[in-house]
This record gives sequence, C-alpha cells and structure tokens, in this order.
Amino acid sequence: MREDLEQQEQMQNLKAFWKANGKWITSSLILLFLIASSINGWKLWNNYNKEKASKILTNLEKNIEAQNKDIALRLYQEISKDYPNTLQAGLAGLLIAKSLISDGQRDKAASILNELIKNSQVKWLAIIRLSNVLLDLNRPGEVIEIIPEIIPDHWVGIVVDRRGDAFATLGDFESAKKDWLRALSFYNANPSNQDVTRFISRKLATIDASIRELKKPNEE
Repeated sequence: MREDLEQQEQMQNLKAFWKANGKWITSSLILLFLIASSINGWKLWNNYNKEKASKILTNLEKNIEAQNKDIALRLYQEISKDYPNTLQAGLAGLLIAKSLISDGQRDKAASILNELIKNSQVKWLAIIRLSNVLLDLNRPGEVIEIIPEIIPDHWVGIVVDRRGDAFATLGDFESAKKDWLRALSFYNANPSNQDVTRFISRKLATIDASIRELKKPNEE
C-alpha cells in the first residue's frame, strides 16, 4: 500500500514538474536541435564552397600553364568575387600576379597583390611579393607604407630585409641598417639560411661605408 502511495506521489510530482517546466524544456530541446542543425548545415555549406573554389583554382592554374591569360584573369575575378578571403582566392591571386610579372606587367601585378593583403590567408606572402615588385618599379616609399609595425615572428627576417632595401633606396641608411641588423639576427638563429645571412652581411658592410662617407664632410 505504501509503495502504491509513493508511486502515485512520484507521478504527481512528475506531472507537476512537467506542467511547470514542460514548455521551457521543449523550447530548450528545439533550440539545441536548431543550433546543431545550423552548425552541421554551415559545415556542409563551407565544404561545398571550398570544393567549388578549389575547382576554379585548378582551372585557373591550367589556363595559366596553357598561356590562356585572359581566361585565367576572368577566373581570378570570379573566385575573388564569389569566394573572397579564402585560401583558394589568395593562391589564385598569387598565381595571376606571378604570371603578370613574367609578362612584364608589374603595375597590374602590384594592384592584385595589394588587394591580396586584405586576405588573411596569404597576407604576408602578398606583402613580400608586392615589396619586391614595388622595389623593381622604384616605388620604395610604398614598401614602407604596406609593412605594419607588428610582424609575426616567422615572417620577421624576410619582411624587415625588404623594408631595409626600401629605406636604403630612399637614402635613409640608418633605418636600413637597423632593419638589416634585425633581419641578420633572425637568420643567424636559423643556420639553414647561411646564404641569406652572407648576403645581408654584405649589404650591411656596404651601407656602413656609405654612412661613413656621409659623415666625412661634417668631420672636416
């Protein structure tokens, strides 16, 4: 008898709890279901976009190899518009820029590389390649403008080396020396880059001679 009463009491408590909280529990379950569905849907959509972008990138690369530059440019415009800020769009831009540089179209390549700086997937690679192009175009001031003050550790060596080249071209030898010393310190910590280390050391020796020459008139 007692067991029956206890069971009835438990049933009544359960009914009362469900009556008081049933709507909240149901809403919470529905919300969790919607969140899970949204996450899965986003993953599927994201994978679909990656696959589409990868196909365009592959097609673009084939057309560059086949010297179909106009088609490759149209494909780059398509991937940049439909899949911006993706790795595929970034790689497509780097390939197009390289092709344009080979054709002597450095100004056009510089324009594309400048846009790629906004793509976080290839930002620093774009900065380095754009720096090289701008130096070739004798536009060193723009090199200094595109390089941020904060540089990720693994990019420091090559980025400050390029900036040092820009300062040297502008005649700011002290700033160039500062950047090259920083680059040299980076490469000295990486023994596999001995050729680069020797090259920067030669640049430092040359700039030290230039600084001494500039100081001579003042000493006299």
